[in-house]
Amino acid sequence: MNPLLEGLNGDVVRYLRPKRELLPRWDMPSDPVKAVIWFMHWLLRVLVRFFYIPILAAIIYESIVNGLIGFFGTLLVGLGVWIGLALVLFLFNVSTGVSRVFTEVNRMQRGYPPRNPYDNFKEPDIEGRIVDGTVTDLDEERRKRRQE
Repeated sequence: MNPLLEGLNGDVVRYLRPKRELLPRWDMPSDPVKAVIWFMHWLLRVLVRFFYIPILAAIIYESIVNGLIGFFGTLLVGLGVWIGLALVLFLFNVSTGVSRVFTEVNRMQRGYPPRNPYDNFKEPDIEGRIVDGTVTDLDEERRKRRQE
């Protein structure tokens, strides 16, 4: 047995990834441009994951109002829109992955160490620390104002 696959109590770890969450995690970056792109990606994932609910509601309504024609028409249009959203999400994920690969290759060619793959939208500063906002020392700011 591989010791890396054993848990703390000796049980075999079956799932290395966490289970799928109901909603995607909300980890919006503080940079406005990255936040807009991140939010579009998050919203697209939510739409693809839950678009079957409005499709079912529309199918039920249209089948009551227009019968069998309404059922099949709404089913075809709803599935077409859902497939379109899933295709856009797939292309977005592929383009994001390709962009990350090019960024990592460029960083490694410059001699920098590779980044942690879980820091998707954060940028390191010059010293290599992760900077996602500004922290201000309030006492220092008060002293500067008093001196002015």
